[in-house]
Amino acid sequence: MKRTSVFLFQAENATYTSAVFSSYKLAQTWVYENALSGVIMEYPLDISSYDWSVAKNYFKVKSPIDKSPVFIGSFVSAYQLQWRFKHGKFIDKFSSKILKTR
Repeated sequence: MKRTSVFLFQAENATYTSAVFSSYKLAQTWVYENALSGVIMEYPLDISSYDWSVAKNYFKVKSPIDKSPVFIGSFVSAYQLQWRFKHGKFIDKFSSKILKTR
């Protein structure tokens, strides 16, 4: 089966991602084992978050600024799954609701 996404971890207050995983389970285990605080976020593979959101009709371009390099380069979709952790414990109820709808 072809992989369509990866899972990135970014620690609280970090500028950069510190780990990339092929599954949520691997990422979650690493966060638990190391009692980390931060977010695991699912990213589409081989396509930008912006292009993925446009292709899925999650985002519609409404103005020229929506096509600007600064906007596209920093775009993250609210439809990308994310899980928040504090000291290795899952804390985000919002993510749980999204997971149930997918």
